[in-house]
Amino acid sequence: MGGEGRPGPKPKRLYARVVRWGDPDRDDLPNGRECHRFAASLETSGRLVAQGRLTEPSGDLLVFRARDRAEAERVLRTDPLRALPDSSFEILVWDPAVRGTGVNLDPPPARGSGRLTRLERVAVVVRDRASSLAWYRGVLGLEVRDEDEETGFVELSLGNGVVAVSLVVPRPEWGEPFYSEALARIGSRTGIVFETDSVDALALRLENAGTRLPAPAHVEPWGGRTIRFTDPDGNEFLAFETHRASGGRSPSARTTSAKKGRAPKRL
Repeated sequence: MGGEGRPGPKPKRLYARVVRWGDPDRDDLPNGRECHRFAASLETSGRLVAQGRLTEPSGDLLVFRARDRAEAERVLRTDPLRALPDSSFEILVWDPAVRGTGVNLDPPPARGSGRLTRLERVAVVVRDRASSLAWYRGVLGLEVRDEDEETGFVELSLGNGVVAVSLVVPRPEWGEPFYSEALARIGSRTGIVFETDSVDALALRLENAGTRLPAPAHVEPWGGRTIRFTDPDGNEFLAFETHRASGGRSPSARTTSAKKGRAPKRL
């Protein structure tokens, strides 16, 4: 009897719900509010891991926690996409050791406990707000998401719901050491990485705008191509192009396909 442990709760496993409907333009999909409400209920109960739209063919991926297959089936009883006609609905075991690490198997901290909910913005320190704003909009194609003329605050992004780039101009009134530290950050590697649909076209556009390219585009060991470039103040960025035709994927894409709404190659 001493060699047997006391029975405890079953560890929660990860399951993937995959719905594919093919036609990206079909007009009979459930109301977006219904799908949001369903996902919110899973998040509130600590089950939701990731959700995103799929392409080629069109569909939706949901990764969630459940103790076993039977519980997974019960969780999805109220899924708005379950009864969608002319579509496939699958429930599959998601093995993080195969599908990608970096997925937290433990429930997230409870609401109100100081948990992180999303990455909102990253800051880039520049010398002049107006000229930098013109470059980020005209050359990179970012759009202003929020700004305050009085304080100089400005956020730019590639669309709603995605991380923004905040342009920061150091001010002496910040005092020391904050002012000097901010000035020292100008012209450094930002660590910010963009994805592009064509490295060559981006390089040509940057060159035509007089942008400095520290090195030519090159092929990475994981199969894609990358290019480094700087803004007018010398702040350096990296952009990559994934060679989907040859199966190449960025290192981060191997572990975050679900959260970006891409279907894993094998489920």
